[in-house]
Amino acid sequence: MNFEKIDLYYDLLDRAAMIIYEDLHLDYFESFLRVSKDINDRFDDTSLSEEAIKKLEEIYKILTLETFFNEEIRLALELLVIKAFKHINFPLDLMTPDSINYLLAMIIKTKYPNQTIAILDTCLGTANTLNAISNNLNHESFLAGIEKNETLVKLAIANSNLQRNEVIIYYQDALAKVPFRGKVVVGDLDSYDYNLEVNLELYQKGIRYFPYLVIEARLENIIDDGYFIYVIDNDFFSKQGNEYFRSFLVNKATLVGLIVLPDSIVKKGHVGKSILIGKKAVLENYNMIVLRLDSFSKENTEKLFVEIKDMMEQI
Repeated sequence: MNFEKIDLYYDLLDRAAMIIYEDLHLDYFESFLRVSKDINDRFDDTSLSEEAIKKLEEIYKILTLETFFNEEIRLALELLVIKAFKHINFPLDLMTPDSINYLLAMIIKTKYPNQTIAILDTCLGTANTLNAISNNLNHESFLAGIEKNETLVKLAIANSNLQRNEVIIYYQDALAKVPFRGKVVVGDLDSYDYNLEVNLELYQKGIRYFPYLVIEARLENIIDDGYFIYVIDNDFFSKQGNEYFRSFLVNKATLVGLIVLPDSIVKKGHVGKSILIGKKAVLENYNMIVLRLDSFSKENTEKLFVEIKDMMEQI
């Protein structure tokens, strides 16, 4: 990976977006989306001045002459998306930190080192996490995601297309049924109570905690012996309905691993984050393996990588 390439890709797309922004008086978000369509489909010069057309043609020509790795493109797009978010007053913490994205990729790559697998992100967002995982695997994967926010769906399409990653997007609520079957479901789960009517056993028992409901809803999308890998808040096991959730899950899946993440990835006062790993299999007398990462220092991270490999071999 070449950091100069990341800077170049960012600079070229940012310049292109700013040309459209200034020439057509679109907001930066819409300008960025138009640039992505120009690159992926064809150059749309509608309503642009001759000067703007000339400048954009020069930028797009440079892009065709350069070569970029997918991960270089993704890292540049992160910065562009943040700038777009600022222009439309979107919260900047919607994207999962790359320190977590790379751990998710490593977990999956360790378990399926040489297999083509289907992966569903149940909280797709901008598709940044799903693309990060795909870019860091050793093989092509079938990618799908669920997202109900139209703005995020537009960004997910743009981001995935620019990286040449084909992603099936289910434009719907995270708990609605989807025609997906695969080995892995991932998601960075928001912590809140879900109060819309939904046909889930846990909901019918009065449980409203969104992460519990997601885990139930997505079990049907995972093949036997497949995995769910979720980013959760550290108070996950103390929420109302936890005991019923655990008893519900015991006959359907097993919580096999928990990676407690450093406090540095959350704001002061937050309960903290962990990565929860479950297997769609009933394992008798199994004790969940708990790993703890105190910091993202090189030494700690390398040690955790070894521990993750050992854990994934056991499960």
